[in-house]
Parts: sequence; C-alpha cells; structure tokens
Amino acid sequence: MAFVAVSYTAQRDGVSIYAENLLLEILRQAPRQGLALQVDIFVCGRAAGVLENILRQEDAITPEIRIVATVYDGPLIKYLGVPLRLRSHGPYDCIFVPNLQPLWLPARRTLGVLHDLTYQVAGAYFPSWRVRYMDLLTRFWLWRGMTIGCISRTTMHDLERFYPTSCSRPHPYLPNGLPAKLATAPRPGRKETEQKFTATPLELIFVGRLNHLKGFDRVRSVCLRLSEYGAAWGIEVTLHVVGKDTPESPQLLAELRLPRIRLIRHGYLDDRALNELYRRSGFCLLLSRNEGFGLPLLEAIRQCCVPLLSDIAIFREVMGPEYSLFAGDAAGIDGLVEFVHRIRTDQMYRGDVLNRMDRVLAVWEGGYSQAARNMLAWATGNAESIGEGA
Repeated sequence: MAFVAVSYTAQRDGVSIYAENLLLEILRQAPRQGLALQVDIFVCGRAAGVLENILRQEDAITPEIRIVATVYDGPLIKYLGVPLRLRSHGPYDCIFVPNLQPLWLPARRTLGVLHDLTYQVAGAYFPSWRVRYMDLLTRFWLWRGMTIGCISRTTMHDLERFYPTSCSRPHPYLPNGLPAKLATAPRPGRKETEQKFTATPLELIFVGRLNHLKGFDRVRSVCLRLSEYGAAWGIEVTLHVVGKDTPESPQLLAELRLPRIRLIRHGYLDDRALNELYRRSGFCLLLSRNEGFGLPLLEAIRQCCVPLLSDIAIFREVMGPEYSLFAGDAAGIDGLVEFVHRIRTDQMYRGDVLNRMDRVLAVWEGGYSQAARNMLAWATGNAESIGEGA
C-alpha cells in the first residue's frame, strides 16, 4: 500500500494530525486482521523527520513500513513528481491519500479523504479562485472514478448534495477521532473543573484562524454582551486567542477593545501549553460558519472546557441533539451568554453539561479505530464493511 501524505506538515495541522493517527491505527489493526501489510509512506522532506519520529516512538517502523521522503517544494513540481515516484516504487495494490490532492493516480486502486465542503457551504468567505480550484479538484476525483471517503456524515451529505452524480458511488466513512496526543494528556478532576467556572476573571479561549469564516466577528459580539452583563454579574473576562493572523485580523482585533474584556494573544503553542490553556479556561468559543470536524472541539472537551458552539451541521453531528448550539444573530448571541451565566451559577445544570461532554468524548475515542477498519475493508475488497463500521 502507498500512503500518500504529501500534505503532512512539520507544524502538524489538523489534516496532519488526522493522517498520522489514522496511519498508526491502520498499522495496529492490520496484524489483528491477519493482514501482512507493506506500506510506503510518501511525505515531503521537511516533514518526513517529524512523522518518522512519531512512528518510531510507536515502534511502527519495520522493514515492511518505509518512509519515502520527497524533495518537492513547489506545488506544481510536487503534483507532477509524486505520481512518478509512486510509479517507480510500485506497483501498489492500493493507494491512500488522507486528503484530496490533484494527483493523477490509478483510479480503481485509489482512496482519498474529503474533509469538508466549506468552499460550497460558505463560499462567500473564500477567494473566488479557491472556490473554483476546490470545485475542480472534487470534480476531478469524481471524473477519474477514484474513491472518495468522508471524514463525517455531514461531509458525506454535503458531497451528495452538491455533487449528485456521487450518489451512485460508495463513500467509505473514515471518521476523525480523539488523537493520541489528547488521549494521553491528563484531565482535570471535577473539583478543579468546578472552581474555574466560579472564578474571577472568567477565562475563555478561541483557537483558530482570525477571520470571519472561523467566526471571530461573532466572538466580538459575544464579548460585547459579556462586557454589558459583566457589571451586573460583577465579573471580568479574559479572552485567550490562539491562532494564525489573516488579512482580516487587524480590523477584527481592533473591534475587540471593550471594557471588562482583557485580550491576551498567544503565538504558536505546543500541545502541552495549549492543553494547559484549555484546562484553566471555562469556555471555548467555536463559532465557525462551517467546519470539517473541528479538532479544537475535542481538545476543549478533553480538558473540561465547555464549548460555545455555532449551530452548524458538523457540531450537531459531533455533540448530538441534546447539546445547546447557537445561531450567529443577536438572539443566538444572547442565548449563548445566558448559557454561560447558567453554567456559572447552576451547579446541577453545570454537572449535566459536563456529563454530556464526557459521553461525547467516549463516542469519538473510537473514531480512528472505525476509520482504520473501514479503510482496510475497502483495501481488501470487503465492500459490506466499508460504510458503517462498528
């Protein structure tokens, strides 16, 4: 098998975390299923060392599991060169690509993962060239007849909604899950968790790109309400912002200068520092207009940081029907702030919300295991096991 992770980065973004955790789970499950798996892992040179170290820590590097580092820096050279490298190292029984790439690969033996169709659902927040590019990329995979797996039920629904011709084809369900870096991180106890909700100042965290797509303008609206209500509640609010700047950032940040709101900008944080920030924060603001899955959501839940969520399909899928989600209009923002107030002041309600979060975490702990089973079922031609999994 060829595992084509040429989009894997040394910074380990969301797609990279998905790729490495799914790869590790595939390598664990194959022997249990009696499969003698040989894997060539294609990854760009600058990130190859990072991924290799992670695999070595798990004792996953063997003569049958090889890292094939490429030296392609520019996208055009990479997309032309990778198929040639695959041909020179192959042939392969199957080729797996953890996110769609414009690669000319053997159609019948290739499975790629579609993470989201945000460019369709919220296309107004993308440059027009990027919308056209992503649309052409999806159509290219469909036209070539390569198999498209989906990271969520929401993505599967959106694929069939925007590309009706895809309905006649199987789309393996390859869900995201709880990454190993989170599963091994210590969780706060209930006593420590209870204390942070009644502490002053109240600490909130935002993780993501500072733009309208990630809902940072809505963060400003929430902070405006908290500033207005802060006098009545007798609280101050600290907002931690962890994320990359965008061209939209200066204006959005300038609008966030509000009384009773202390803004703290953080640069890049490693896993340990980020988990500590989640641990001390009472609430995490995730007000995106669309998401593929939203890894920060599981990061927050793991550290008992209550998610404040926009009402979008993927959050309904991940959290289930009982959890409160909020529209981005004035009524929705008011409801969100009342939700914060009730969690701070109603211990029984707070306990119920924390218990719901624990149940959500338990569901997604098995996400990568299910994805690996479905991927191996596709690779071995076991079509009956591809879609749902256990």
